Amino acid sequence: MRKTILLAFLVFATVASAQRRRQKIVEPVFDTTPEEAMAVYDFDTAEEILEAQIDYLEKTEQSTDEKEALLEIVRKNMLKLHSTACITFIDSLTLPTEHIIKELRLGNESGTIELFDQYFNQEDTLFRTVFINQLQNRRIYARQDAEGRLQLCGQEKIGAEWTEEKPLEGLQTEENEMMNYPFMLSDGVTLYYAAKADDGLGGYDIYMTRYDIEDHTFLAPENVGMPFNSPANDYLLCIDEYNNLGWFVTDRNQPADSVCLYTFIPSVTRRVYTEESVGMLGLRNRARIHSIRDTWETRDEVALAQARLKELCENEEKAAKPHDFDFIVNDNRICTTADDFKNTQARQQIAFWMETQKDLQVGEAQLAELRQKYASASNDQKQQLAPQVRLLESKVEQLTEDLKQQAKQIRKLELGK
Repeated sequence: MRKTILLAFLVFATVASAQRRRQKIVEPVFDTTPEEAMAVYDFDTAEEILEAQIDYLEKTEQSTDEKEALLEIVRKNMLKLHSTACITFIDSLTLPTEHIIKELRLGNESGTIELFDQYFNQEDTLFRTVFINQLQNRRIYARQDAEGRLQLCGQEKIGAEWTEEKPLEGLQTEENEMMNYPFMLSDGVTLYYAAKADDGLGGYDIYMTRYDIEDHTFLAPENVGMPFNSPANDYLLCIDEYNNLGWFVTDRNQPADSVCLYTFIPSVTRRVYTEESVGMLGLRNRARIHSIRDTWETRDEVALAQARLKELCENEEKAAKPHDFDFIVNDNRICTTADDFKNTQARQQIAFWMETQKDLQVGEAQLAELRQKYASASNDQKQQLAPQVRLLESKVEQLTEDLKQQAKQIRKLELGK
């Protein structure tokens, strides 16, 4: 009997002790959420909250996977925060996602960016973009592989035909599961693109890499960091070197189906903000681009950049008007379409002149590409390429002369001479 009573007492004491322990486990309460703290780049507070929440979940034997994944993102952002680059932003525009491409103001010298579905006339639900270089003989875009991942592919145009599609060597890894939004500088070496990768700060991040001409592969890509990247989706960074302007897109702090298009001044050398110079709040604000005015160092630099942007917009508006060519009739007249010509024969001849001009542009582009190959070729390869170079040079010279003679004849007809 005594043993039964003692056993019952021990069971009761154990249960009571467990209940007391459970009662002591109180869920932590904070004035804000980790997501709200992350939105203002207060990653220290976000980390503190998440650690407390994970501790509570562990003690109550609940899953911590979601919180731990968010904590990893917070800690990666904490590291990048203290290497935020000094970038001067001159403009921002909130717009629907589908309007991004038409709002980019890239000059012709920087190539073009097109929507994948419109360029290839294929259905696309992934919002892919295609980069085409200035010479219109190279294009880069994302293609979905058998596993459903997006990887960057490229093609080159030789004559009138595009080469076989090939993945860009050196970029595809297990971490880079989704790559999109390519843009290459005019050097033909420096490539920017966006990827969802394990080392990213959340969503799409912007990366930069360079092409190794000797190994024919791209070097290990680098995350460009803050202020371009954030816990949200950041993508489509492009730079107009001729006008010294750059753009990138982000959906941070934006409603669904909307993005912000930022315009900035590219930096030749990388400088970073420090907590000592701008304070922690200033550092956070510059990293998340709280105010573009906070990034202005000299108003003269900003004013000049805004003037260049305005000129690009005005030139684009002019280009939207009917404008097929610029044909100088005399000091007082320039014709831009066939309808501008008064003489019927001149109007007919301008069509041949346009075809000759197009052939000349193609020939010049091919010649430039061939000369570039010749410059880096071996002696044996140079012997093979030399006749092709001479043949193209002769063709370009002949087309140039034909173009002059045609223009001379058109002027005579138009002026009645």
